[in-house]
Amino acid sequence: MLLAAPSLLVVRAARAQDTHGELRHIHGVVESAASGKPVRDAEVVVTWQARTARQRSDGNGRFDMRDLPAQMVTLNVRALGFAPFMQDVDLRQADRLITVHLELAATVLQEVAVRADTVREPLARVTATTTLDAQALAATRGQTLGETIKNLPGVAVIQFGPSIAKPVIRGLNSQRVLVMNSGLRQEDQQWGTEHAPNIDSFEADAVSVVRGAATVLYGADALGGVVRVDTPTLPDTGGLHGTVALNTFSNSRQGALSLGAQGANLPLPAIGAVGYRVRLTSRVAGNGGAPDYFLSNTGFRELNGSVALGVRRDWGRAELSLTRFATELGVLRQAHVGNADDLQRAMTTAPRDSAFSYDIGRPNQRVAHTTMRLRTVRTLANDASLEVVYGLQYNHRREYDNHGPLRFRDEAAFNLKLFSNSLDVRWTHARVKGWRGTVGTSALAQGNQTLGKAFLIPGYDLWQGAVYAQEELGLGRFTLLTGVRGDLISQTTLPFADAGIRSAAGTRSWRNMAGSLGAAYLVRDGLDVSVRVARAWRPPTVNERYAQGVHHGTAQYELGDARLNAEVSQGIEGALRYRGSQLQFDAAAYSNTVSGFIYLQPTQPVLTIRGAFPGYRYTQADSRLRGVELSSSYAPHARVQLLANGTVVRGTNVASGEPLFDMPADRINLSARLMGTRPSLGQWFVGAGALLVREQDGVPNGTIYTLPTAGYGVLQLEAGTRSFMLLGRRTDVSLSVNNALNTRYRDYLSRYRLFVNDAGRDVVFRVTMPF
Repeated sequence: MLLAAPSLLVVRAARAQDTHGELRHIHGVVESAASGKPVRDAEVVVTWQARTARQRSDGNGRFDMRDLPAQMVTLNVRALGFAPFMQDVDLRQADRLITVHLELAATVLQEVAVRADTVREPLARVTATTTLDAQALAATRGQTLGETIKNLPGVAVIQFGPSIAKPVIRGLNSQRVLVMNSGLRQEDQQWGTEHAPNIDSFEADAVSVVRGAATVLYGADALGGVVRVDTPTLPDTGGLHGTVALNTFSNSRQGALSLGAQGANLPLPAIGAVGYRVRLTSRVAGNGGAPDYFLSNTGFRELNGSVALGVRRDWGRAELSLTRFATELGVLRQAHVGNADDLQRAMTTAPRDSAFSYDIGRPNQRVAHTTMRLRTVRTLANDASLEVVYGLQYNHRREYDNHGPLRFRDEAAFNLKLFSNSLDVRWTHARVKGWRGTVGTSALAQGNQTLGKAFLIPGYDLWQGAVYAQEELGLGRFTLLTGVRGDLISQTTLPFADAGIRSAAGTRSWRNMAGSLGAAYLVRDGLDVSVRVARAWRPPTVNERYAQGVHHGTAQYELGDARLNAEVSQGIEGALRYRGSQLQFDAAAYSNTVSGFIYLQPTQPVLTIRGAFPGYRYTQADSRLRGVELSSSYAPHARVQLLANGTVVRGTNVASGEPLFDMPADRINLSARLMGTRPSLGQWFVGAGALLVREQDGVPNGTIYTLPTAGYGVLQLEAGTRSFMLLGRRTDVSLSVNNALNTRYRDYLSRYRLFVNDAGRDVVFRVTMPF
């Protein structure tokens, strides 16, 4: 533990004032009241009878003031961007352990108003939450959002070859996992398991994963958890500067290039000086490769752009951003076959096509997502604020067939257009008798058009409104968090002009309540525990109710059930966190009962005019999900870091006692890194890691599609340097090798596990240079 003892003069003075000759100490942690995160380098001052002792909080926000007198003292804490904290502390009877919650506050430095741009997240104090900062994200840039977070505890991905990865949190995915993109709900037809979030990974400055129901603040889509993608705050000062990032991937021969620039003091008429940021990203990849063959038709092309303008004034701040994400990606050709015999042959023999190509043929998808976001935060008295976020999103998804008359025509089998208007208003009020919280309302108006020649889901209109409140009470070492939310959701399906389609037009509405109650307790310096109970719910989506046909991206025939009811979840979770100078440790356990859990149940293969496909039917059953998540970091030396995390998930059908489908296999990640600093190399590092996955034998009886999957292990290597001088610039360079031993394996959550092995060796080179 880092200690900064008072001066000898202060110590002697303390002893002189203490009539009993006893000495005390105050220790604890300094945290942001808004985010619950530790505040480093805060000035901690203890005063008594004109005497003073000072110290700075360390990197974990901890402080330890020793050799203090056994009497009444005054504790003062100050940190940039926060309001001063003062409290009288009685040391006459015993030492004191204190948690200091600092409120955000505006600070004036050289006539420039600076305010911590932190989204209020008290939920992080009582839930299992992991955050990847910009430095951690740099190790995975150029990949999908799912790939970026898949090695975190409690997280897995549903994989569709090298180009699509969908986040899975505690065994839940798709409409049960909400993605927040810079404070805005990402609405991009996420109901499909192969519909990956349409987000440019180079935009992100931090990614946080909240594991467990977070529906009070975010809505029914957050029944399983939330993935928060945050972009950097727009600059207030400084001229034009930015970065150039180049990534290459050997496996698919992918190249990724991203150019970003930002600055301040851009003059606009009637507005004045504004901050700005622009980015342009391009990625191109060919067929991905398994250890023995290429995955036919799995290349992709991607072109993304964004521009953001923002102002910061005495009243607060406002930001307007426009983003465009566009991609074309191929779908594994081996998964699309002609008849039942071909399907059986494809599932039992290695694919014959092993040629590499950048060409994208049929079947394929073209997806474009456009977003306009307007966010304003008005600063009110006593650290209160009013936040308004309006979002307009347009998602256009086209999927092209590999069979039938559309095979040779540039006409989409599925042509889906999704329009979303959303408005969120949040009032964060000042602390009242220890309580501080957020009261808000949200509204969503959404329309989906089905324009293609084939049918999978009908067009629909969706209306959603909600009101919610979440309050936090801090009492020294104890923190209480409670919240409640009410939602009203209306879903209107539109008729489809085909007599053979069972998709009746009509409106169905749901209304329900969600709530949570949690508590966190600081046992001692660096060690805290928390427990939380939560109730959440989610109505069935249009695809779960009315899907009927071949889903090209997943290469499976899906059939919905219009009679499905809403899921209702009731769960309890507990967490333990330890933060020491060398060791950091997190453990979480949960049990979640879901009434009417909706899932895809495998059926016999279905023969259609487009070929033969594995059959699946949407159904529901009362279920229970339980799991344990562990994560640790140990630094026995300043240059050595050892990391380990593991995840165990069990999903059970309560009625039958059988396991649920699509539960992640048990896994553990181990890694070691050696670091150092040299003038010629900058901040260098080398490391090695292993992902060990157990055989997934927890599958229902009678499964017909080559299950279970075997266990496997893959080796990962890395080396690189930060702040390396290249062409006069402090450049970040890294080289990593995924699946270094070229291991043959098939992950249980890979949707292509029936046909091909997962990716083989991939050598990745990354370089980021500022200008």
